[in-house]
Amino acid sequence: MTRLMHGFPPARDGQVTLANWRTSPFNRWAFHHVREVVPSADIPNDPAKTWELPSAPVDLGKLRIDELCDETDTDGLVILHRGRIVFERYANGMTAESPHILMSVSKSLLGLLAGVLAARNAFDPDRLVTDVIPEVRGTAYDGATIRHLLDMRAGIAFDEDYLATSG
Repeated sequence: MTRLMHGFPPARDGQVTLANWRTSPFNRWAFHHVREVVPSADIPNDPAKTWELPSAPVDLGKLRIDELCDETDTDGLVILHRGRIVFERYANGMTAESPHILMSVSKSLLGLLAGVLAARNAFDPDRLVTDVIPEVRGTAYDGATIRHLLDMRAGIAFDEDYLATSG
């Protein structure tokens, strides 16, 4: 195979398309360039409100994390312990600032954030989704609560087919 998305136009067998962007080896390029493959937008953070985590690397002993990351095509891994970064590794051209798709990790992060906010009474997880996002009234989200969505129990028909060539 030629290099992915190299040259203009890229060689046919090196093109990342909607039909192949989620499969290896094309995903190695696509997950760093999602906005070039599917409609999406960058949502920048407020630089004045970032939280810099202290770093205190530790020797992880016999753990072969580098080998694991290489074998699983992991582009980035950050390990936190007691609020400090104890291990940080990037590969495949990624840096701490690189955009990268998270896929299903987004659900876990959103669930953690929702749990913290609910514990602080910042929002009610039993509120109807249509009260928060009125644009989804009259859709399958009618009657669903935020908790239903967080628990993935809203009954929404969704085909999570990562091999679909339609993107």
